[in-house]
Amino acid sequence: MRHKHVVRGGLVGLWLAVAAAARWTPPVSPGGVAAAAAIRDRDTVRDSLLVPDSIYQGWKWWHVYCYRCHGEDAIGGINPAAPDLRWALSATGANFPRDSFVNTALNGRVAKGMPSWKVLLDTSAIAELYLYVKARTDGWLKPGRPHRVSDLPTKSK
Repeated sequence: MRHKHVVRGGLVGLWLAVAAAARWTPPVSPGGVAAAAAIRDRDTVRDSLLVPDSIYQGWKWWHVYCYRCHGEDAIGGINPAAPDLRWALSATGANFPRDSFVNTALNGRVAKGMPSWKVLLDTSAIAELYLYVKARTDGWLKPGRPHRVSDLPTKSK
């Protein structure tokens, strides 16, 4: 009978030791904080092109109507008269507020070569365009083709 308790106690002790070892993290020295952050960042997948549907739709509108003059990723450079729209919108939208953006897209600036898009785009499409350009302005949406969660492959079990 005593042998049974020793074995059971040994197994419980082993289980506790394994659980403690699994939860234990090595102490981080002040100089090692950056190293720990680098390892955490390396092991974390961050997708700078994953966007909500509205921004994805804005990107699609952009590549149908706007990129010819303003560049593929809203960076300008194709038509010298067309500005880099990332800098037209500040972080708060104060330099070129949303309603000015919508008005310019709908009515154009014919004297500067900007056509009116109100025949082809409605206000909801222009709002999606604004969201795309704003995401590029704020810097969290990197250049390239964005994608939605629905575009990602699903894991099958």
